Amino acid sequence: MIDSEFLDELKKLNLITRKKVSSVYLGSRSSIKQGRGMELYDHREYYTGDDFRAIDWKLYGRIEKLYIRRFEEEKDFTLHLLVDGSSSMDFSTTKMRKFDYAGSIAAGFAFIAMHRYEKFAPALYSDKVLEIMQPNKGKMQFFRMIQLMNTAKLQGVTNLGESMSQYSSYIKTKSFMIVISDFLEPIESLRKGIYRVARGSKEAMLVQVLDPGEVSLKWTDDIDFEDLETTKSEKVYLSPNFKKDYHKKFMEHIFAIREICEDTGVDFFSVSTDKQLFDAFVAILEGKMNKGGVEWEKNASAEEAV
Repeated sequence: MIDSEFLDELKKLNLITRKKVSSVYLGSRSSIKQGRGMELYDHREYYTGDDFRAIDWKLYGRIEKLYIRRFEEEKDFTLHLLVDGSSSMDFSTTKMRKFDYAGSIAAGFAFIAMHRYEKFAPALYSDKVLEIMQPNKGKMQFFRMIQLMNTAKLQGVTNLGESMSQYSSYIKTKSFMIVISDFLEPIESLRKGIYRVARGSKEAMLVQVLDPGEVSLKWTDDIDFEDLETTKSEKVYLSPNFKKDYHKKFMEHIFAIREICEDTGVDFFSVSTDKQLFDAFVAILEGKMNKGGVEWEKNASAEEAV
């Protein structure tokens, strides 16, 4: 369930955002878009689906590449909120499942969009789009989103690449896209998905939600592990060397995601479910939350030293 206390705390955001929040979503979103307007602002590369009437053919004659003219107009963005609804999100060693934490973070962004009276479109995905809400504004859209998250049936195996291939058809304009997941899937499917996220949005952000238990493997001796996505189980002896190798591979996976995001210009934040939810959300807005696993890197170094 979406944290009700967190929803109450979101009411503080009006004050917080006025005083100190400077984020991708609140601070740097441009009021420039493609199309006809009063004054030419700049050009950007042509994407499939753009209005061909906006192509600058004179520029094409000089550089033989397609660019569209962008004009200064009123902001008209849609916030797309994709939350991982796969079975792996149904995990917790703290008071909140990863899915509940991720859904609450998504609700926080939706709350901001609601108060700015901007369109937002929540969706759930696994290896395909599970649920999708059409873009809309206002309180009723927000309450429908909360209901969607609270009644979600977690299912399937995560595949961002396949899900984004399907979801791309729902994106009608260049939008701001936020994907919230544990991103525990093969790096190649993540790479495909992140590239599609970057191509399909004007701005994009990935928020990784991890449980501290899966980061540190806090258990000892023989443990039966069950894969929540495939239901396969395996007994593992958690020796110090096993934990060290596991943590190294875990970190390598996070850093690989960070590198892909850096290559594509997508912001990447990583947060643990043992962090106070409202503080974590505000830290993401401020851009101060560890980008690309900085905090995990410190933990890894300390653990290896031991």
